[in-house]
Formats: sequence, C-alpha cells, structure tokens
Amino acid sequence: MRIILIIRKWRHEPGFIAYVSVFLYLLFIILFTSSNDSIKIESSFKNVDTTRNGKEVCALPIYDFWHESVKPLLKGHNPMKNCDKTFRKWTELENGEWRIVKEGANCSARCFEGIGAKKEVVFQEWMKPGKTDCEFIEAVCWENNTEAYGYTHSQIIPRTPKPPETKFPSPPNVLVFTIDSLNTGMAKRSLPKFLPYFQSKFSGIEFPFVNKVGENSQPNGFPLWFGKRIEGGRTVAWEELKPDWNETEYCERFLDNKTHIFKEFKQHGYATALIEDWYQTLLDAWPFCKGFKERPADHGFRPIPSVFEAYGLKVTRYHLKGKLCRETHHAAMEYLEQLMRAYRDGPLFTWTWLNNIAHNYIDGPARADQYLVDYFERNHQILDDSFVLFVADHGLRFGYGNYFTTEIGSFERHNPYLAISVPKKYRGSETGLLDILKRNSQQLQTHFDTRATLLDILKFQPMFNFTDREHIKIQNEIGDSLIRKQPNEPRTCATLPIPQQYCICQVQKFEIRNKILQRNLGKKLVDHVHYLLAKSNVSQLCEQYDLEEVTSLIEYDYTKSWNTYKISAKTTFSAHFETLMVYNENDGSVNFGKVVRLDTYGSTADCTKKVKFQALCHCKK
Repeated sequence: MRIILIIRKWRHEPGFIAYVSVFLYLLFIILFTSSNDSIKIESSFKNVDTTRNGKEVCALPIYDFWHESVKPLLKGHNPMKNCDKTFRKWTELENGEWRIVKEGANCSARCFEGIGAKKEVVFQEWMKPGKTDCEFIEAVCWENNTEAYGYTHSQIIPRTPKPPETKFPSPPNVLVFTIDSLNTGMAKRSLPKFLPYFQSKFSGIEFPFVNKVGENSQPNGFPLWFGKRIEGGRTVAWEELKPDWNETEYCERFLDNKTHIFKEFKQHGYATALIEDWYQTLLDAWPFCKGFKERPADHGFRPIPSVFEAYGLKVTRYHLKGKLCRETHHAAMEYLEQLMRAYRDGPLFTWTWLNNIAHNYIDGPARADQYLVDYFERNHQILDDSFVLFVADHGLRFGYGNYFTTEIGSFERHNPYLAISVPKKYRGSETGLLDILKRNSQQLQTHFDTRATLLDILKFQPMFNFTDREHIKIQNEIGDSLIRKQPNEPRTCATLPIPQQYCICQVQKFEIRNKILQRNLGKKLVDHVHYLLAKSNVSQLCEQYDLEEVTSLIEYDYTKSWNTYKISAKTTFSAHFETLMVYNENDGSVNFGKVVRLDTYGSTADCTKKVKFQALCHCKK
C-alpha cells in the first residue's frame, strides 16, 4: 500500500518516467539475466572432473553411443539403396588379359597411369581384348554408337627391382585402414556386425579414448605419416604447441625428401602401397598443397579415382556412384585384395584411406558393415597373420551444424576410431601383447602414439620377437608405442600434445545464457575472423560477416585461473563458426583458439586459393 502511495506522490515529479524505466530495466536484468546467467549442464558422460585441475586429471569420456541427441540424425544414408542387383560386369581383367564376358558386346579398353603423384592421368590408345601389362584400364562398351557401359579394372604388376632384403626374418604384414571422419560412436552404431567379428576372430582391441590433434585430415595425417605437428595451439594449461613445420615446409614444397612412413617401411624391405579413394588425396587436397611429386609408395591407387571423378568417359564416371551396387571403396578394397595376393610371401605395408564412406554422413559406414565381415572372412588367412590397424583421422565434421553444438556432437568430432589386431602367433599370453594393448586402450592416446606403434613394429619389436613390453623413447618421435608400457605420468590434455579445443577429457560445463555476454563474445569472434582473413591477405576477396546468432556458449571448468568458453555463432552468408576462447572479465581481453566452421562451406572459399586458402572466407560474387 505504501508503494502505491509513493508512486502517486512522485508520478508528477520531473524524471519520474526515466527513474521507473531504469528501475524496471534493472529488475529485468536481476530476474531474467543474472539469476539465469549460468546453468550447470547435466553431463551425458559417466565421468566428469570437478577438481578444475585439467593439467593432472583426465576424466575419460564414457557415454551411451545411442544417446537421444544422435538418434534423430540416423537416416540410413546409402547410395546403393535400390541399386541394380542384377548388374554383371561386361568386361574383366585377370591374369594379365582383359576380355569381354558379355556375349555380343562391342567393347574396347585403354590403359591409363598416373603422372608421378599428380592427380592427372595419361591414357594410351584404345585396344581390343587381349594381353596387357597395364595396371589400370578403362573398359567401355557401345550400343548404337552410344556409351552403354564403363568400368575401371586394376591388376598388380609387382615392382622391379624388388625392395631391399628385410632387416629381420619373416617380418609381418602391416595393413592400415582409415575410414575418414569415423569417430568411435559412429563405429559402434554403424558396424554392429563387423566390430564384434573383428574382436572375436582377430582379437582386435579398441581404443575408445583417442584424441585428435588437428581439425581436419591434414593436421592429423601428418603426425601419422611424418610424425610432425603442422597445427599449433595451446594445451589446457595454456602452454603453447608450436607447429614443427610451417606452411612453407608442409604445403609449398614437395615432401619427397622428407622421412615418411612409406619410405621407412620400404627401406626395411617392405613392398608398399597407398590406396586413397578420393582423387584429391590427403596431402595435396587441402589447402591446395603440393604434396608428393613422385608416388611415395611402390603402388598407388590414385589413377582410379582420377578417372572416376574427372578424366574418364561419362559412362565410366557413373559406375562407382552406387546405382550398380558398387562405390569407390569397393574398387579400393579390391585393389588391396589384389596386392595381398600378389605379395603373398610379403612383407607388405599398405595404407587404405577411404574418404567416401563416412565423410558427410553420421550413419554412412553402416552400408559397409556386412561388406567388411565378408571381406575379412574371404582374406582371413592373410589378415590373421598381419598387424591390422583401423585408424580414423578425426570424427564427423560436416553436415550436422546444430548437432555439433550439443555435448555429444561436440565431443565425437574429436574422438577418431582406433582398433588394432596383431598376428595370431603373437596373441598368446607369453608375449603380453594383448595385455599391454588392453591396458593402454584405457588411457588417453593420440595419433603420435599410433605412429610410434608402427615404428615399433617395424624397427624395434622384431629384435625381441615382439615380446619387449618395456618403455622406450623412439628418437625424434613425440608419441609412445601402444605395444609397450607408457610413461607413468598422467596422460591429460596438458601432458599430451592436444590443443585445448579438441580435448576429450570431460570437465564440468556450464551453459551461459547471459545474452549481453553472448553478444559481446560473439562480436569478438566475428572480429577475430575478419582479423584472420586480413592476416591471410584475402580480405578483399571475402564478404564481411555480421553476427546473427550465438548458438552456444559453454564454459569449461579446466582451471581456476581463467574462464574458458566454447562459442558457436552463426553469421550472414550462412557461416557457422566455432572456437575456444579464454576470456579475462577484468579487462575484456580474449585469447582465441583455432576457429573452425561447422557449416558445409563447399567451394565458397575457393577464391582464396590463389593467395592462401582460407576456409573462413565466403567469396564475393
């Protein structure tokens, strides 16, 4: 009652409206902003660190792979759905001879080969059926002067001279499979037949706690192939991770003279092969780098995707798109099968990098589930006597922008799949191999550790018949072998070379709903993007962004020393950016981690490649 009387008394006083407006505004801030600034996120993970001591503690991410946030995204992507199951090849290439198998068909073929390590190919003249020593041919058939059938065939011509003598007696094959963008959760959901099969028939061990060390394929592939870091950052302790090679070293120069995994295996007497089912390839695809000048391995599959994607006849470019129940990964895996037979007496080192199965689709690998079971069963004898590694580069990155702002989606991007099986003769308890793999599988690991494992298999374990479990530090290598004891110090995102924004160790998180802070930090992010474009000298090519919406602002409790936020923001031109930032509330200063895009930006940044490719750009029209 007294409040009403006061209002009646003062309502005619000068400034009354202004005072009331200020009062109501402050009341709004108190009731609807401050009291609701920070909401503790009920974590989807079993273990969460609440000590704010990310330097010494890592709560490993254990969660339900079938989390509710994932289920709506599982649409059953399959290019082979409703494919023509009656299709049969009209031509074939076997035992050095190509032939027509469809009666009455009018067909010719032409050999093709790569030019060094380039994506371009050279074709020979069209030829009639008969003997050929070509490794790749394009076979085409015509009906009424119209292309009716196209097919790429391959065969293995063993290299001469043969590799040097092996340094150890009877070294095992080492066969690596990379399904690009396959995270652990995707593998668990999409491969319900193959994973149990691999574990039961090959004693395969999964490593569910692998942390990527870079955003996309290149900065994760370089640690695997070269042992070098090309993407910098800071750990959760804010210690700087400096790149080992700058852009001039890893991108603007050919890499042939660098020590790489294929060269090392070849020097130890292995026949080597690099099989990628995308003609851009890991090293020269992004961001338009030089890569290798000459083929890095004895055998390379690149000519097949080059013809399929760019240089073959139209009918040939159609045949691996799924409508004929055949995709690029089928051709790649068949090529590997030919290699295993051609080098049956070994030793053979191969890296099969399959880009198209999972790259843009969260359930894409499901269509390869039964295929992998059949493939491994068909080649069981060879694979059972080999080291087999499934090594993904990173998790799913494209196509599900809003999902990546959820707790599970954000995590799975950074958790590439890894599983390892060892030759059957080394699975006994006397070697301790399976025991140490199981032990290390329950620790945080990186691609540097996977590379150290490959070098251990190649150079050190053979001297002890694969029975040495004691830790060694391999010279000039960052990681620690997975088939040995690893150092006793805590394995965290501070002690391992993991940029903070990719860290999969789980800490307490808070959703920040303060709209003023969201807007403030969102604008700082957009300003930082413009700064990065200017730093790359491409600003004049790119549109200026305006902030539209902060889709997520999450505080991560890594430390008591500063505030760490992960921010996701949408801007004009449908760009969706994300980064980790350290914010000083006292002076308003911000330090940024790497800025990435959550949207599928396609070719919208290609105008920058003539200067320096910058994925953050949206090119002016």
